[in-house]
Amino acid sequence: MKTAWFIARKYFFSRKNPSAINVITGISLGGYAVGAMALIVLLSALNGFEETLFGEYKNSTADLIITPKEGKTFQLKHKWLEGIKKENGVESVCLVLSDKAIIKYYNEQTVCKVVGVDSGVFKVFPTNTWNKSGNLVLDPNKEVGSAWMSEGLVYRLNVSSSDLYLELLTPDRTSSTLAQTTLNRELLNIASMVHLGTDDNDNTVFVPLHVAQRLFMQEGALSELALKTNISPDEVSKNLGDRGLLTGFVVKNRKQQNVTMYKMFNTEKWFSFALLVLILLLISFNLFGALRMMRTDKRKDLQIYDAMGMTSVSAKNIFRLQGIMVSVYGTIVGIVIGVGLVWLQYNYGLVKTQATFELIYPVSLRFSDVLMVFGLNSTIGLLVSIPTNELTK
Repeated sequence: MKTAWFIARKYFFSRKNPSAINVITGISLGGYAVGAMALIVLLSALNGFEETLFGEYKNSTADLIITPKEGKTFQLKHKWLEGIKKENGVESVCLVLSDKAIIKYYNEQTVCKVVGVDSGVFKVFPTNTWNKSGNLVLDPNKEVGSAWMSEGLVYRLNVSSSDLYLELLTPDRTSSTLAQTTLNRELLNIASMVHLGTDDNDNTVFVPLHVAQRLFMQEGALSELALKTNISPDEVSKNLGDRGLLTGFVVKNRKQQNVTMYKMFNTEKWFSFALLVLILLLISFNLFGALRMMRTDKRKDLQIYDAMGMTSVSAKNIFRLQGIMVSVYGTIVGIVIGVGLVWLQYNYGLVKTQATFELIYPVSLRFSDVLMVFGLNSTIGLLVSIPTNELTK
């Protein structure tokens, strides 16, 4: 094996007699380098978008939420709630009741998502990162409650002053006929404008829990419990299930709360990855052709090696190692260039969006991606080199 390695290395680095074989081998090496570079840049860019996109979800969604299996709401049982609060790993709990309502400000109105929360919201969610204007106050003792309006909703309603009351309207569920439907009405002070995740930033208003329960005529009802954990959310979820506290309920972690977005993003990510892998496979045909031509070109050398006592297995290994070296060295060069480009983008923001406001394209390099690209390219090079065994016969 050492002899085969020595000869393969000599063929790989020797450039004393340039030929078409050397050119094709160089093209193959360049192809692996470009493929590895493209994969590193692509995966880093997608990682950057993933962290940017789901970073907003992290700010606006809880570690865990508990919702009823059937129906939209459930009646809170304090003994059950105390059992959840005492569970190991549960740091804080927020009571939530949410539903749709009509929101009206001055002469503007639209449909919005009303989220009623108790004081646990300050412990479960990073509310300090939400506030864009005003004060995040939630005083349940005041006759007129305080409302936090999402940024997009503020712009949609053209809110220009917090001195005017905000109105929330819902149909009265006790009305006997549709023709005589009356509306429940709640007046609120606008306390703050908040920035939430992408899905909730255009239509959400937060109000005190008792205001939401009165508005929707759901006294003592909740739509979910939001939990903050200090250990793995999945471990807490399992422990709650083992203790029988989730009977009739569904518990969801952050990814399960945004399952559609996660699936869509991962599909796009791996489709793009598969497309580049396909291109890399096509490039590998150059290496296969180069090895065939090299086998023909080195026929006299093989006859000499055979006369010197080299076995057929060692002769086969010469070209196998040659193919592996092309893929490995090409991959290393491509990874180095790709990492360098990602580093430049991360530190200097060379590529920016062409939108009204220029934004730097986010990137995030992960060591696991580097290992995956190296392993993938090396494996493809090895598989392409295996058929050369037949060429030494």
